[in-house]
Amino acid sequence: MVRMGIRIGTVATAAAVLTLAGCSSEDSSENTSAPPESSAPSTPVTAAADDEQQIRDLVDAQTDAFAAGDWAALADLTCSEFRERVSDPGQFLVPPLDMFGPREQVTSLSPAQVSDLLAQRFGSGVSPETLDRVAQAIVAYDDAAYRDAMLDLMTESTTVTVDNVENIEIDGDSATADITTTRVMGDNPPATSTDSTPYVREDGEWLDCSDPSGQ
Repeated sequence: MVRMGIRIGTVATAAAVLTLAGCSSEDSSENTSAPPESSAPSTPVTAAADDEQQIRDLVDAQTDAFAAGDWAALADLTCSEFRERVSDPGQFLVPPLDMFGPREQVTSLSPAQVSDLLAQRFGSGVSPETLDRVAQAIVAYDDAAYRDAMLDLMTESTTVTVDNVENIEIDGDSATADITTTRVMGDNPPATSTDSTPYVREDGEWLDCSDPSGQ
């Protein structure tokens, strides 16, 4: 998840510091003595309104997918340029294992100690089962298990709410929109930000085309 564009990359930035070390229109065609005006001029307006609604629906779908930790769904809502990255979120969301310290230092701790430290850092929203999975992986210095478990922990500890979607600009098969989101990570105070998010239309469908790494 997530700025998810809701940009997912915002969660990546926060992850780096959350470690153990730190209405209707009117009908005007009542005059039957003359033929009605052609409706053709209103077509672009209608199309633009449809495009805007599709982008709003996309943002809603991304929010739901992030909340569920459904990265496959998020990948499907992403443009082809970045789809592969979004399908493997561990590479840009999860801080590297060595940020918790060198192997000899980390493996000297008990899983219970690490779990307690994680709970302090990531708040009360994370389940004990997830905390234990992460702690076990860290103490074992098992990078693959750590990435899987840590991704679950970050999903559980992060809430993203979309406050506003505005200034949608359509330009052919490209678009931008200003997305205001409020992010809560762990027990930290809410953080609200507004970001311009790019979209592209591929095969008739609008997709988020922001870099998930936040670059």
